[in-house]
Amino acid sequence: MSYLTINRRAALMGGALAVAAPAVIGSATKARAAGSDLPLRALAQFSVGDMKITVIDDMLFTVPTAIFGANAPEGSVDALFAKYGLAQDFANMQGAVFLVETGDAKVLIDTGMGDITLPDATADNGRLFAGLAAIGVSPDDITHVFLTHGHYDHIGGVTKNGAACFPNAAHFMPQAELDYWTSAPGSEANFANLMLSFGNDKLNPIKNMIQIVDDGDEIVPGITAIAAPGHTFGHMAVMLESNGEKLLHLIDTSVHYIVGTNEPTWALGIEQDPAAAHETRERLFGLAADENLLVAGYHFPFPGVGRMSRTEAGAFLYTPVSVS
Repeated sequence: MSYLTINRRAALMGGALAVAAPAVIGSATKARAAGSDLPLRALAQFSVGDMKITVIDDMLFTVPTAIFGANAPEGSVDALFAKYGLAQDFANMQGAVFLVETGDAKVLIDTGMGDITLPDATADNGRLFAGLAAIGVSPDDITHVFLTHGHYDHIGGVTKNGAACFPNAAHFMPQAELDYWTSAPGSEANFANLMLSFGNDKLNPIKNMIQIVDDGDEIVPGITAIAAPGHTFGHMAVMLESNGEKLLHLIDTSVHYIVGTNEPTWALGIEQDPAAAHETRERLFGLAADENLLVAGYHFPFPGVGRMSRTEAGAFLYTPVSVS
């Protein structure tokens, strides 16, 4: 298990998870070197119409629960976690990558954390490649890579040592995300600049390979980019559709299966636009509930697939479902 050590009060105050440690940026090189391609831990497979979906468990990390309610009343985050019998200081978070096989295409939706490990954390990430190998898929076989946004836990596996990990794939990313995450980090030692440094390292080597994707664009037939701003400025969700069946991948519209659904107005500490993030949750959760869609969450408990329903309180309920 890896730990993201952040002062609880700092998380409550927001500020892009400011880390009060001058060594953070200086530790970035050491942190990158610590990551490794770890063995497979779990995978799941199911179908959406004619699409074959493989969900690969890539990472496990923890975050302080205070991050989930940067604008919430004092004590309300602890109360929500206590209601569901969960720890009130740190939350365990998983991260899983979707491989979608449809026709001749093999499409990765994000690439996990790769060889990135945060300073003072234990490497527990970078399992994507073992997962691909377990189902007989080589990185050379991947035809498309859709990077939904530029956070390090989504782009970490796209390059390694300055080279593309999926050299034969067409790469896609929203313009706002590509522009932001390849901009130069500032000199201040904080978590926001550390994330930017990871973005630079992972995206600049393939910047000329990346094609821009907009709301409503298809990566391949049946895989459609859906604007979902707020978590980051250009953050996108993904709709999968085949033979009348649909799955809406929420990506990081909600990073916690209980908090974002029960309390869609609560801001996550690292959201770049909390108001837009709230609107996105209301829109996409509402769509999923009203159309009874399968949904997936990148950080929901593995394999992170379920359904949304509306509650009498005007919020939402995520219910995991078995898929096969």
